[in-house]
Amino acid sequence: MSSHGLVAPGIEAFSGFIFKIQANMDRRHRDRMAFLRVCSGRFEKDMLVYHSRLDRKVRMTRPHRLFGRERETIEEAFAGDVVGLVNPGLFAIGDTLCSVAPLRYDGIPRFHPECFGILINRNLSKNKQFQKGLQQLEEEGVMQVLFSPDGARREPILAVVGNLQFDVVQARLQYEYDVETSVERLPYTSARWISGDPQAIDKMIRLRWEGMHLQDRDGQMVALFSTERECAFHQKHYPEIEFKELK
Repeated sequence: MSSHGLVAPGIEAFSGFIFKIQANMDRRHRDRMAFLRVCSGRFEKDMLVYHSRLDRKVRMTRPHRLFGRERETIEEAFAGDVVGLVNPGLFAIGDTLCSVAPLRYDGIPRFHPECFGILINRNLSKNKQFQKGLQQLEEEGVMQVLFSPDGARREPILAVVGNLQFDVVQARLQYEYDVETSVERLPYTSARWISGDPQAIDKMIRLRWEGMHLQDRDGQMVALFSTERECAFHQKHYPEIEFKELK
Protein backbone atom coordinates (compact mmCIF):
# COMPACT_ATOMS: atom_id res chain seq x y z
CA MET A 1 0.00 0.00 0.00
CA SER A 2 0.97 3.62 -0.47
CA SER A 3 -0.22 7.10 0.43
CA HIS A 4 -2.23 6.94 -2.82
CA GLY A 5 -3.64 3.47 -2.17
CA LEU A 6 -2.76 0.55 -4.42
CA VAL A 7 -0.32 1.38 -7.24
CA ALA A 8 -0.76 -0.65 -10.42
CA PRO A 9 2.57 -1.90 -11.84
CA GLY A 10 1.44 -1.12 -15.37
CA ILE A 11 1.05 2.64 -14.95
CA GLU A 12 3.47 4.93 -16.76
CA ALA A 13 4.81 6.82 -13.72
CA PHE A 14 7.88 5.27 -12.09
CA SER A 15 7.90 4.34 -8.42
CA GLY A 16 10.16 2.11 -6.36
CA PHE A 17 10.88 0.99 -2.83
CA ILE A 18 14.21 0.50 -1.01
CA PHE A 19 13.90 -2.83 0.76
CA LYS A 20 17.50 -3.65 1.66
CA ILE A 21 20.85 -1.98 2.41
CA GLN A 22 24.06 -4.00 2.25
CA ALA A 23 27.52 -2.71 3.19
CA ASN A 24 30.87 -4.00 1.95
CA MET A 25 29.63 -5.88 -1.09
CA ASP A 26 32.91 -4.74 -2.64
CA ARG A 27 35.40 -4.74 0.23
CA ARG A 28 38.02 -3.03 -1.92
CA HIS A 29 35.88 0.14 -1.98
CA ARG A 30 33.86 -0.26 1.25
CA ASP A 31 30.75 0.62 -0.72
CA ARG A 32 27.13 0.38 0.33
CA MET A 33 24.42 -0.90 -1.96
CA ALA A 34 20.74 0.01 -1.72
CA PHE A 35 18.37 -2.48 -3.33
CA LEU A 36 15.40 -0.93 -5.10
CA ARG A 37 12.31 -2.88 -6.15
CA VAL A 38 10.72 -1.19 -9.14
CA CYS A 39 6.99 -1.12 -8.33
CA SER A 40 5.61 0.67 -11.37
CA GLY A 41 6.63 2.33 -14.61
CA ARG A 42 10.07 2.42 -16.15
CA PHE A 43 13.34 3.09 -14.37
CA GLU A 44 16.09 4.72 -16.45
CA LYS A 45 19.75 5.36 -15.74
CA ASP A 46 20.47 9.01 -14.77
CA MET A 47 16.78 9.80 -14.35
CA LEU A 48 15.80 12.45 -11.79
CA VAL A 49 13.41 11.10 -9.14
CA TYR A 50 11.66 12.41 -6.05
CA HIS A 51 12.96 11.07 -2.72
CA SER A 52 9.95 11.07 -0.38
CA ARG A 53 11.82 10.97 2.96
CA LEU A 54 14.32 13.69 2.02
CA ASP A 55 11.63 15.68 0.19
CA ARG A 56 13.92 16.47 -2.73
CA LYS A 57 15.02 15.15 -6.10
CA VAL A 58 18.02 12.91 -6.62
CA ARG A 59 19.66 11.56 -9.78
CA MET A 60 19.86 7.81 -10.29
CA THR A 61 23.48 7.36 -11.33
CA ARG A 62 25.30 4.02 -11.46
CA PRO A 63 22.36 1.58 -11.27
CA HIS A 64 23.40 -2.08 -11.29
CA ARG A 65 22.06 -5.56 -11.83
CA LEU A 66 23.68 -7.93 -9.33
CA PHE A 67 24.24 -11.65 -9.34
CA GLY A 68 26.36 -12.89 -6.43
CA ARG A 69 29.55 -10.82 -6.46
CA GLU A 70 29.10 -9.84 -10.08
CA ARG A 71 27.47 -6.59 -11.12
CA GLU A 72 26.77 -4.81 -14.37
CA THR A 73 25.53 -1.31 -15.12
CA ILE A 74 22.02 -1.20 -16.58
CA GLU A 75 20.22 1.40 -18.66
CA GLU A 76 16.63 0.60 -17.68
CA ALA A 77 14.41 -1.60 -15.52
CA PHE A 78 10.70 -2.29 -15.22
CA ALA A 79 8.09 -3.18 -12.60
CA GLY A 80 9.21 -6.26 -10.66
CA ASP A 81 12.93 -5.77 -11.35
CA VAL A 82 15.48 -5.25 -8.56
CA VAL A 83 18.07 -2.52 -9.10
CA GLY A 84 21.22 -1.99 -7.04
CA LEU A 85 22.09 1.64 -6.32
CA VAL A 86 25.44 2.73 -4.90
CA ASN A 87 24.44 4.38 -1.64
CA PRO A 88 26.46 7.42 -0.46
CA GLY A 89 24.13 7.76 2.53
CA LEU A 90 21.06 8.97 0.63
CA PHE A 91 18.94 5.86 1.03
CA ALA A 92 17.48 3.98 3.98
CA ILE A 93 15.28 0.90 4.22
CA GLY A 94 11.69 1.91 3.52
CA ASP A 95 12.46 4.91 1.27
CA THR A 96 10.15 5.58 -1.66
CA LEU A 97 11.48 6.92 -4.98
CA CYS A 98 9.08 8.11 -7.65
CA SER A 99 8.87 10.26 -10.76
CA VAL A 100 5.69 12.03 -9.65
CA ALA A 101 5.63 13.52 -6.13
CA PRO A 102 4.35 13.02 -3.56
CA LEU A 103 4.05 9.25 -3.10
CA ARG A 104 5.12 7.12 -0.16
CA TYR A 105 4.88 3.35 0.23
CA ASP A 106 4.22 1.85 3.64
CA GLY A 107 7.47 1.14 5.45
CA ILE A 108 8.84 -2.25 6.44
CA PRO A 109 7.84 -3.00 10.06
CA ARG A 110 10.64 -3.48 12.57
CA PHE A 111 10.64 -5.82 15.55
CA HIS A 112 10.57 -4.51 19.09
CA PRO A 113 14.06 -4.81 20.71
CA GLU A 114 14.24 -6.99 23.81
CA CYS A 115 18.01 -7.30 24.41
CA PHE A 116 20.41 -4.46 25.20
CA GLY A 117 24.15 -4.22 25.68
CA ILE A 118 27.02 -1.74 25.82
CA LEU A 119 29.32 -2.20 22.83
CA ILE A 120 32.96 -1.62 23.77
CA ASN A 121 35.69 -0.92 21.23
CA ARG A 122 38.77 -2.89 22.36
CA ASN A 123 41.16 -0.78 20.27
CA LEU A 124 40.59 2.98 20.52
CA SER A 125 43.05 3.63 17.69
CA LYS A 126 40.40 2.17 15.36
CA ASN A 127 37.58 4.41 16.51
CA LYS A 128 36.98 5.72 12.98
CA GLN A 129 36.41 2.20 11.63
CA PHE A 130 34.30 1.41 14.70
CA GLN A 131 31.97 4.37 14.16
CA LYS A 132 31.70 3.76 10.41
CA GLY A 133 30.89 0.09 10.95
CA LEU A 134 28.19 0.91 13.51
CA GLN A 135 26.55 3.43 11.20
CA GLN A 136 26.54 1.12 8.20
CA LEU A 137 25.27 -1.91 10.12
CA GLU A 138 22.48 0.18 11.64
CA GLU A 139 21.49 1.34 8.15
CA GLU A 140 21.15 -2.32 7.19
CA GLY A 141 18.76 -2.88 10.09
CA VAL A 142 21.08 -5.30 11.90
CA MET A 143 20.48 -3.44 15.17
CA GLN A 144 19.59 -0.04 16.59
CA VAL A 145 22.19 2.17 18.26
CA LEU A 146 21.40 4.31 21.30
CA PHE A 147 23.50 6.91 23.09
CA SER A 148 23.65 8.66 26.45
CA PRO A 149 21.94 12.06 25.99
CA ASP A 150 24.41 13.91 28.24
CA GLY A 151 27.55 12.24 26.93
CA ALA A 152 28.24 10.67 30.33
CA ARG A 153 28.86 7.32 28.65
CA ARG A 154 30.79 7.31 25.38
CA GLU A 155 30.11 3.70 24.44
CA PRO A 156 27.02 3.12 22.29
CA ILE A 157 24.25 0.81 23.46
CA LEU A 158 22.92 -1.79 21.05
CA ALA A 159 19.22 -2.63 20.95
CA VAL A 160 18.50 -5.98 19.30
CA VAL A 161 15.71 -8.54 19.09
CA GLY A 162 17.75 -11.58 20.17
CA ASN A 163 21.13 -12.29 21.77
CA LEU A 164 22.47 -13.86 18.57
CA GLN A 165 22.45 -10.41 16.97
CA PHE A 166 25.20 -9.29 19.37
CA ASP A 167 27.40 -12.06 17.97
CA VAL A 168 26.54 -11.04 14.40
CA VAL A 169 27.47 -7.39 15.05
CA GLN A 170 30.76 -8.34 16.71
CA ALA A 171 31.68 -10.81 13.96
CA ARG A 172 30.97 -8.34 11.16
CA LEU A 173 32.86 -5.52 12.87
CA GLN A 174 35.83 -7.86 13.24
CA TYR A 175 35.73 -9.30 9.70
CA GLU A 176 34.63 -6.28 7.67
CA TYR A 177 36.15 -3.39 9.66
CA ASP A 178 38.98 -5.10 11.56
CA VAL A 179 37.58 -3.87 14.89
CA GLU A 180 37.57 -6.09 17.97
CA THR A 181 34.69 -5.47 20.39
CA SER A 182 33.03 -6.86 23.48
CA VAL A 183 29.46 -6.54 24.75
CA GLU A 184 28.40 -5.84 28.32
CA ARG A 185 24.81 -7.03 28.66
CA LEU A 186 22.26 -4.76 30.35
CA PRO A 187 19.35 -5.94 32.56
CA TYR A 188 16.59 -4.41 30.44
CA THR A 189 13.93 -6.17 28.42
CA SER A 190 11.87 -3.38 26.88
CA ALA A 191 12.33 -0.04 25.11
CA ARG A 192 9.92 2.79 24.44
CA TRP A 193 10.38 5.84 22.20
CA ILE A 194 8.81 8.62 24.22
CA SER A 195 7.45 12.05 23.38
CA GLY A 196 4.98 14.51 24.84
CA ASP A 197 4.92 17.07 27.65
CA PRO A 198 8.59 18.07 28.34
CA GLN A 199 7.83 18.76 32.01
CA ALA A 200 6.31 15.33 32.50
CA ILE A 201 9.30 13.69 30.78
CA ASP A 202 11.72 15.68 32.93
CA LYS A 203 9.81 14.69 36.08
CA MET A 204 9.93 11.01 35.13
CA ILE A 205 13.68 11.21 34.57
CA ARG A 206 14.35 13.11 37.82
CA LEU A 207 12.54 10.46 39.84
CA ARG A 208 15.37 8.12 38.75
CA TRP A 209 13.32 5.06 37.98
CA GLU A 210 15.20 1.79 37.63
CA GLY A 211 15.43 2.11 33.88
CA MET A 212 17.69 4.14 31.62
CA HIS A 213 16.99 7.07 29.30
CA LEU A 214 18.91 7.37 26.05
CA GLN A 215 18.68 8.90 22.58
CA ASP A 216 18.77 7.40 19.11
CA ARG A 217 20.75 8.89 16.20
CA ASP A 218 17.93 11.33 15.44
CA GLY A 219 17.92 12.69 18.99
CA GLN A 220 14.62 11.08 19.95
CA MET A 221 14.42 9.95 23.55
CA VAL A 222 14.30 6.21 24.32
CA ALA A 223 13.49 4.77 27.75
CA LEU A 224 14.64 1.30 28.77
CA PHE A 225 12.68 -0.73 31.33
CA SER A 226 13.58 -3.87 33.24
CA THR A 227 10.11 -5.39 32.85
CA GLU A 228 6.89 -4.78 30.94
CA ARG A 229 5.19 -4.27 34.29
CA GLU A 230 7.53 -1.38 35.09
CA CYS A 231 6.82 0.12 31.66
CA ALA A 232 3.05 -0.22 32.16
CA PHE A 233 3.37 1.49 35.55
CA HIS A 234 4.99 4.57 34.01
CA GLN A 235 2.50 4.67 31.15
CA LYS A 236 -0.32 4.72 33.69
CA HIS A 237 1.23 7.43 35.87
CA TYR A 238 2.33 9.71 33.01
CA PRO A 239 -0.63 10.03 30.62
CA GLU A 240 0.94 13.20 29.18
CA ILE A 241 3.73 11.07 27.69
CA GLU A 242 3.36 8.88 24.61
CA PHE A 243 5.22 5.56 24.81
CA LYS A 244 5.85 3.87 21.46
CA GLU A 245 7.27 0.36 21.06
CA LEU A 246 8.82 1.26 17.70
CA LYS A 247 10.11 4.47 16.21
